[in-house]
Amino acid sequence: MIHLIKVVLHGFLKIFVAFNFLSGLGFSIDTLIINPITFDSPSPGPGWNVQYKAKVSFPIEIQTWSKILMLQTLKCDSSTKADEYDCGAWDYIWDATLIVEKDDRFEKFKLGSFVTPYGKRLKLGENNSWTWSYNITDYAPILNGDLDIIIGNNQELLDLKFLFIEGNPPRDVLDVKNIFPPGTKLDHSLNDKYQSVYRYSALASDSALQATEVILREDAHGFKIKSIISGHGHAGPNYCCEWTKKWHSILINGKEQFRWNVWKDCGYNPIFPQGGTWPYDRAGWCPGTKVDEYSFEISDIVSPGDTILVDYEIEPMTDDKEGSGTYIMAYQIFSYGPPNFASNVEILEVLRPSSEDRYSRINPSLYEPKIVVKNSGSDVVKNMRISYGLTGGKESVYRWNGSLLFLDEIEISLPVPDWRGLLENNEFTINIDAINGRKDHFNNDNKMKTRVPVPKELPTIFTIVLKTNNLGRSIENKLKIIDHFRSTVISKQNFMDDIVYRIPIRLNPGYYEFLFTDSLQNGIDRLWWKSNKDSIGTRGQLRFLGEYDSILVDFTPDFGEKIRFPFYIETLFKN
Repeated sequence: MIHLIKVVLHGFLKIFVAFNFLSGLGFSIDTLIINPITFDSPSPGPGWNVQYKAKVSFPIEIQTWSKILMLQTLKCDSSTKADEYDCGAWDYIWDATLIVEKDDRFEKFKLGSFVTPYGKRLKLGENNSWTWSYNITDYAPILNGDLDIIIGNNQELLDLKFLFIEGNPPRDVLDVKNIFPPGTKLDHSLNDKYQSVYRYSALASDSALQATEVILREDAHGFKIKSIISGHGHAGPNYCCEWTKKWHSILINGKEQFRWNVWKDCGYNPIFPQGGTWPYDRAGWCPGTKVDEYSFEISDIVSPGDTILVDYEIEPMTDDKEGSGTYIMAYQIFSYGPPNFASNVEILEVLRPSSEDRYSRINPSLYEPKIVVKNSGSDVVKNMRISYGLTGGKESVYRWNGSLLFLDEIEISLPVPDWRGLLENNEFTINIDAINGRKDHFNNDNKMKTRVPVPKELPTIFTIVLKTNNLGRSIENKLKIIDHFRSTVISKQNFMDDIVYRIPIRLNPGYYEFLFTDSLQNGIDRLWWKSNKDSIGTRGQLRFLGEYDSILVDFTPDFGEKIRFPFYIETLFKN
């Protein structure tokens, strides 16, 4: 579908046609695009963590937006000023910080946080670029007029876009406030590092982020607390706080309401291979990902007009040496009006099939399509009729039954559709036709189209060649092939160090997936980044070879947690 877009670019209004991103989101309504930073904008620098600073001209007219997105696209380029690499050699954290005049003073609002990938040997996507999307709809009350933004760094080039999609959100956002002051300086000046950095010792002793009073709006119908947290540092025996899992909690009026672990699985990162220790799990972030955000609905435990006491607690230190570790965090509270819809669901994501880079680890796949659905209406969703399939092909129908409350999200796996006629980059359509037996009150967000990447074709006979690495790491590896029924047709494990295994494969026509796992999530590459040369080890190798040992597939040894490789034999997709 082609959409008419209103675009603001460098202060001039233009009209253009957008094909890819918005059609992938399923929107068929007008969208305002603001593009304050482009790849042609001068790279900031020199210096390690110098950030882009730009003036953003947000809309000033009164307007409702169904969704507001912030798109950041990073590009590896030799014109960056930080080091000799096209992308920064190390993983650097930075905030997207908006400077807002509020209550007769300037205040910083963190829209999101990000950590760059290791860039020494990085190929960042098809055009050496990669796009991350932030849903910043909740910040609508402050996204108006001319505002300063601090974002990015000088390690990669940045293209920054804001997409204002016309329509009504699930509920109007009335206000956003910082619960705790962002920054660490007493004057909270705009000359600090724009990061809310707190030592673990200060958090654990409650000398930082102490209980604070928050006055709730009387005209609001709902409230939410949002936290953005990432742990850093190598303090103590467990290298706190980057490499240590700790619980964090929120108390309201002295009672703990929410407790969660700040921890993120990095071994299946879609950006790979990277340099450094990218596959290892960390406290709320991975190299080349957004920092995790945590949202807590408090509408049922507070009342409009209340003055509440909000406090933060963290898991106590297990060793005093951990105290110099740090957390970078922000806490905000949002006030909302009543629900705008009684009956409304939204397709947030199509996880598969998808040609998007961020889902490349689980695509291509001809198993069950998977979508993420959100209930954006006040009525409980008890059933949905979902139609899907190749555009122009045979339609499949799935009837979902359950209980989905207001603002809840759910992943839904759909039965395998009819793939006959599939060609490279065929279009795939998913539509929620009805909820609770009737039409959606707002149907612009319950349909989405994606492109279907096609698996690789292999011959009936080929050979898997595995050269294991050493230092006892080969025992970490397992391989198997599963068929289109998800039955295992071959399985191998208990490998020995420094051995070349040749595994002959003969398969019937059909669809298959090859899986190769590493239990410690560090692939089969040399651990070249280790300071102790005796612990670096040798580099493994994994290939598929055809006739006369021709290379059919050559897998990178630096894959982290798992290799997943779908393929088919002979004519799977004929009508």
